[in-house]
Amino acid sequence: MFVRSSWLLLWGSIAWASAEPVTLHIGGTFPMESGSGGWAGGEACLPAVQMALEDVNNRLDILPGYVLNMTNHNSQCQPGCSPVTTVIAEAAPVWKLVVLSYGGSSPALSNRNRFPTLFRTHPSANMQNPTRIHIMEKFKWKRFTILMSVEEVFVTTAKDLEALARKKGIRVDRQSFYGDPTDAMKTLQRQDARIIVGLFYVTEARKVLCQAYHNGLYGRRYVWFFIGWYADTWYYPPPEEHLNCTAEQMAAAAEYHFTTESVMLSRDKVPAISDMTGMQFQERLTQHFQKDTANVGGFPEAPLAYDAVWALALAFNCTRNNLPPHIRLENFSYDNKVIADTLFQCVKNTSFRGVSGKVMFSDSGDRIARTQIEQMQGGKYKIMGYYDTTTGDLEWYNKEQWMNGRGPPPDSTVIKKHAMTVSNEFYYPTILFSVLGILACILIYVFTQKHHERLVIFQSQPECNNILLVGCSLCLFSLFLIGLPSDDISVPESLFPFLCHARVSILLFGFTFAYGSMFAKVWIVHRMGATENQQLASRQKDEEENTPWEGIRTLISTMVGRQALMRKSSGQAYGALLEKRNTVLNQPISPTKFYVIVAALTAVDVFVCFVWILIDPLHLTEQKFPLFTPADSEEDEMIMPVLQQCQSNQQEVWIGIIMGFKCLLLVFGTFLSYETRNLKLRFINDSRFVGLAIYNVAVMTLVTAPVVTLLIHGKVDANFAFISLTVLICTYISVGLIYGPKIRHIIKVPPSADEVQQNGNVGPAIMSKIDQKRYDMLKKENETLQKQIEEKERKIHECRERLEALTTSSETDDMNAQLLNGNNKPLADENMTYSTATTLTTTIPLIDLQLNGNPGQIYETENDDDRSSTSSDEILL
Repeated sequence: MFVRSSWLLLWGSIAWASAEPVTLHIGGTFPMESGSGGWAGGEACLPAVQMALEDVNNRLDILPGYVLNMTNHNSQCQPGCSPVTTVIAEAAPVWKLVVLSYGGSSPALSNRNRFPTLFRTHPSANMQNPTRIHIMEKFKWKRFTILMSVEEVFVTTAKDLEALARKKGIRVDRQSFYGDPTDAMKTLQRQDARIIVGLFYVTEARKVLCQAYHNGLYGRRYVWFFIGWYADTWYYPPPEEHLNCTAEQMAAAAEYHFTTESVMLSRDKVPAISDMTGMQFQERLTQHFQKDTANVGGFPEAPLAYDAVWALALAFNCTRNNLPPHIRLENFSYDNKVIADTLFQCVKNTSFRGVSGKVMFSDSGDRIARTQIEQMQGGKYKIMGYYDTTTGDLEWYNKEQWMNGRGPPPDSTVIKKHAMTVSNEFYYPTILFSVLGILACILIYVFTQKHHERLVIFQSQPECNNILLVGCSLCLFSLFLIGLPSDDISVPESLFPFLCHARVSILLFGFTFAYGSMFAKVWIVHRMGATENQQLASRQKDEEENTPWEGIRTLISTMVGRQALMRKSSGQAYGALLEKRNTVLNQPISPTKFYVIVAALTAVDVFVCFVWILIDPLHLTEQKFPLFTPADSEEDEMIMPVLQQCQSNQQEVWIGIIMGFKCLLLVFGTFLSYETRNLKLRFINDSRFVGLAIYNVAVMTLVTAPVVTLLIHGKVDANFAFISLTVLICTYISVGLIYGPKIRHIIKVPPSADEVQQNGNVGPAIMSKIDQKRYDMLKKENETLQKQIEEKERKIHECRERLEALTTSSETDDMNAQLLNGNNKPLADENMTYSTATTLTTTIPLIDLQLNGNPGQIYETENDDDRSSTSSDEILL
C-alpha cells in the first residue's frame, strides 16, 4: 500500500483479479482548483503522473504481470501541501503504509520519529538554506531579515536558516504575519531591512510584493529572495485577489529578485530511466498544454511527480523480487508486516536517474539534490548558478545584475567610520617648518662649536645653550607624532598606544630641556645677584638724594680744603661696594650648577611619566560624532566621524599634575626674569634675552593650554594648529633671541676686538643698567663742574693780574708792608693751595676714573651740610 501526499497523494489498495495481468489501483489526490491555499499543482502534475504511468506500463522489465492504475481525488491542498502530507504521513504507519511525496517540502517532515515511513522526491526546504547562506557570504552581506507566513513549513525553515546564519556570524532579524503582511512590511521599513528572505505561499507573495511597492522596499537598495517553485509569472495579480497594485507596479517591484529552489529538471543530455532527458520531458509536457507554461500551476514540480511514479514502480518491482515465495503483492493487507518492511527497504534503497536528476533518499527520507539560483532580469528568470549541498561547492556564472549598475547593495545603511585626521593643508606645512627648525638647531650647534673660543659664546654658558637646542629639536620633532594620523598617513591600532606615549614623552622632555635651560640661567643670576643688588640699590638711593648744586658746594669746599677727606672716604666705601659686587658677579660659573637644575626638572618628568605608564597606561579610544550623509555620494551610506584619542582611566588627574607643575614653573620663571632684568653677569651675558624668551614661552603656553584643552577639544585641525603654532613660535623665538645676537656679533665683530684674558685676569665687565645710568649722571655732573671750575679759574686769574698791577705802584709797597705785618700768610696759603693746577688735579681724575678705570675706584666730592664754606671770591676779596 502506497500513499502519495501533497500535490500528488498516492494511496489505495492493490486490487487483484482472477486473470493476469494484475492491476494495482493507486489512489492519488491533487489540488485541482486554482486559487487554493497553495497553488493549482494538479494542473501540471496530474498529466505528468499520467505520462509516468503510461511509460511504466509500457516497460516489460518493470512489474511484469502487473499494471498500475490510478484513481484521482481533489484534495485542494488546503491550507498547503506540506500540512496535508503531515496528516497523512503521521497516520500511515498505523496501516503499515509507506508514503511517497513529491510536493511536501516542510523541514518538519524530516523527523523520522514522527514520520517513520515517509519519503519524498521534493527536497526539504532546509536544503535551500545553505545556498542562501553561501550567497550572503559571496556578496558580503552580514545582515538579513526573514519575512515568513505563520505556517509550520516556513517557521521550521526560518529557524534552521537563522541557526546556520548565526554560526557564520551573520545577523538575522525575523518578522512574521498571518494573511495580511501590511504591518510586517512597515516594521521592515523601520528596521532598515535591505536583504529580505521571503517564506510564504504564492498568494501571500503577491500581497508582500504589493506592499513592498507601496512602502518603497524595492529598487537599488533592496534584494528579495523568494521561493523558486512559484510560476514564472506569479507576480501578476489575478483579478479575484483584488490587490491594490497594477501589473506594471508588481513587475517593477519584482525586478532583480532572487529565487532558490532544488533542481527539478535535469539538464544533462544523458537519458533518464524513462529514456528521456529532462528537456525532452519538458517539451512533451508542454505539448500537452498547448499554451504558455509560465502560467501553468505546478509546472516546475512536474518532473518530481513524474519521477515519484517511477520510484513507486521500482519499489513495487524490488518488493516483488524480494518477497518470500509464498507471499505475493496481491497478499497485501494492513497488518502484513513482511510486505511493509520489504517495501520500506526497497524505497529507502531506490536510486535511479530521473528527469529531475538523480533520485535517491537520505536516512530521513529526504531527496538529495542540488539547489538552483535564479534572478529576475527584465521580467524573465535567468539561472545564476548551482549549489551542491553535499560538497558545499557553488557553481556561479557571474550573470547577476543590479539596479545601481555597480554591484550588490549593502545589507543596511552603510555607516563608514571616518577617522578625523589632521588635514594635509596643516600637517605638511607644519612638518616643513619643523624640519627647518631642527636643521637650524643643528647648524647653530655646528656654528657655535666652530666659534666656541669667542667670548660672546664662551661667556654665555654654551653647555646650557646646547641643552636648549636639544629641547627645541625634541619639541619640533614631537609635531611629527602629534599630527598623526593625517590624511595620508594612518596608524595601526596595535601601534597607537606606543604613539600616545611617544607624543607625551617627547614633547614633555623637549619642553623641560628647552625651558629648563633658560630657567636655570635666570635662577642662578637671581641667586648670585640678589644680595649684591640689594646693597647697591640701597647705596644708590642715598646717592640719588643729592643734587648737582651739592656737587658744586663739594668742589668749592674741596678748594678751600674742607671736608675733602670725609667725602673721599665716602666715595671709597661706595667704590669698595661696587668692586665687591662686580667681583662676585664676574666670577666664572661651573656648568654643573645648570646641569643640576635641568636634571632635577627632568627627574620630576621621568617620575610622573613612569608612574603614569605603569599604573594607568594610555590606550586608543574613539569618540563618535553624529552621522551625516555625504553630499556627493550616490550610494546608500552615511559617515560617522570618529576621533581617535589617547586616553587613560584617570587622564584628567595626570594632565592636572603635569600642567599644574609646568604652569607654576612658567609663572616662577617669569617672576625671576623680571627680578633679574637689571642684573648682568659676565659669564651669563645673555640673561636679558633669556628673560625675553621666558616671557614669550610663558605667554604662549599659558594662553594655548586652556584653549586646546577646553575650547577646541575634538576639532582636530584647530587643535593641531594651536599646538604646532605654539611650539613653532616658542622654539623659533627662543633660539632666535639666544643665538641671534651672538651670531650677529661673531659675523660683524672680528675676534681681535673681543675682550681678551690677560694673565688670567678677566677684563672689565660690561656695565649694567644701573651702572650705566650712574655713569651718565656723573659724566654730566662733571661737565657742569668743569665749566664752573673754568669760570672760577678765570676770576682767580683776573684777581692775580690786579694784584700784580698793584705792586708796580708806590702805594703797593706800603700796603704790602702792612699786609706782611698783618694776616697775609693765610691768604698766601690759600692761594698757593688752590692754584689752577691743584683744581684740575681734583676734577680730571674724577672723569678719568669713570671713563677708563674700574667703577669701583670712583671718588666723589660731596658738600657737608654741617659746615659752611667760603667762596673763592670772598677769599680773594
